[in-house]
Amino acid sequence: MVEGHYRLSPLALADLEVIWSWAARRWSVEQAESYHAALVAAFEGLARGAKKGRPVDIRTGYCKYAVGAHLVSYRQSSAGIDVIRILHQRMDVDRHL
Repeated sequence: MVEGHYRLSPLALADLEVIWSWAARRWSVEQAESYHAALVAAFEGLARGAKKGRPVDIRTGYCKYAVGAHLVSYRQSSAGIDVIRILHQRMDVDRHL
């Protein structure tokens, strides 16, 4: 595995954009940037192995990692990690994965 590399699925990229837009409207652009940076730091840490998520029961090979109010759903890949979704903790993960 190439350390530190992550790839966002199209759905994860869309999730990230929605999260940023919502945070910018709700709080501020600065807060949106800060939260975005925390999510990216989590992706990088997971890809490097510095952070570790927990297995997701509904999908074999998937893991989840909490960042603020969101759960990063990902799986290991030959290139690092694939981020599948970034869902709010209150969302129905079973339905969205």
